[in-house]
Amino acid sequence: MTELSLALASSVGNAPLWRREPYRLLFPLGIVLSWTGVLPWLLFAIGVTDEYRSIFHSMAQVQGFLACFAVGFLFTMIPRRTGTAAPSPWQMAVVIAAPIATTACAWLERWALAQVFWLSLLALIAAFALRRFRPGDIPDSFVWVFAALASGMAGAVLAGYGAATEAMWLHDVGRGLVLQGTMSALVIGVGGFLLPAITRGEPPARPSRRRKLLHVAGIALFVASFFVEGEWLRLGFVLRAGVPALALIVAARLWRKPSLPGLHRRLVWIAAWMLPAGYAFVGALPGYRRVGLHVVFIGCFALMVLTVSVHVVLSHAGAGDLLRRSGWQLRTVAVLLFAALFSRMMVDFDMAHVRLWLGIAAGTFLASTLVWLQLSFRRHLQP
Repeated sequence: MTELSLALASSVGNAPLWRREPYRLLFPLGIVLSWTGVLPWLLFAIGVTDEYRSIFHSMAQVQGFLACFAVGFLFTMIPRRTGTAAPSPWQMAVVIAAPIATTACAWLERWALAQVFWLSLLALIAAFALRRFRPGDIPDSFVWVFAALASGMAGAVLAGYGAATEAMWLHDVGRGLVLQGTMSALVIGVGGFLLPAITRGEPPARPSRRRKLLHVAGIALFVASFFVEGEWLRLGFVLRAGVPALALIVAARLWRKPSLPGLHRRLVWIAAWMLPAGYAFVGALPGYRRVGLHVVFIGCFALMVLTVSVHVVLSHAGAGDLLRRSGWQLRTVAVLLFAALFSRMMVDFDMAHVRLWLGIAAGTFLASTLVWLQLSFRRHLQP
């Protein structure tokens, strides 16, 4: 991967492995937190428990599982791209502890305290990135990464304020920004410059002030969609589909199919299309809002982090030959994730068999993480 194969600055190369390559700790932690978020669904489906903890599930998956993979990638990539220092021990301690604490507080239904840890995590990531990029060197689409961090922080504040003042519409806006806006903006921001490199081996475009301003306009429309949604659900999701589609198509030239060998490249490309597709589904069929959102959560977010992480792990392990193959593990991960997505969609289409479909969705999703570990874990142990 072009961005991750740059020559290491001495400030990065001299750091211990756990700080030089933070993904080695954060990716497995993300898998552990994904189990905390999904295992209760499996237990519910087979009758071990009758608790239906949907709020905990969404927080554990986004603010635990997905957050760990996002931070692991950013903390590994940014110092290498900018030639700056690796994260310090205290920064690593915060980014490891914060997702665990957020998930634990969500389990205990300490919602406000959970968001304190979430805000601390996002503030640290923002400071880490801003101190390492010079304004003229920021990739055009990367402004979406800063928008992701800002929306995650603003969403947590709005959700808390709305709950405290019983302005539930404001709480819903904030919750949407946290659970949908943060990861969607990260997909656009990172995917805009990373997808051409992963799928076609193309170098990133030279930074352009004009393109950055266009991305900022897109960010404004994307954020506005969460406020529009409360009054006009369909219009809100049409905006939320159109802006990412346009941003990714222009920044990553998404109409061009992957040209390099390797199944993970095609899966990353598919995952990018799933982002606008899921939101467009809700715009077309607003009565099936949860179906469209799970197209985004599983078909885009989960598929993208698991496949991009495979690229990161194998690239750093010097296993380029495996990247050019379509090994059984990656094929199995893809089949299991799409089975999980189909089954989760059926939860809403076939309400008479909710537990059956929910159990299949949870089981296949968790199985995909085990196969991912089988493919990646040995490589994690290699310097």
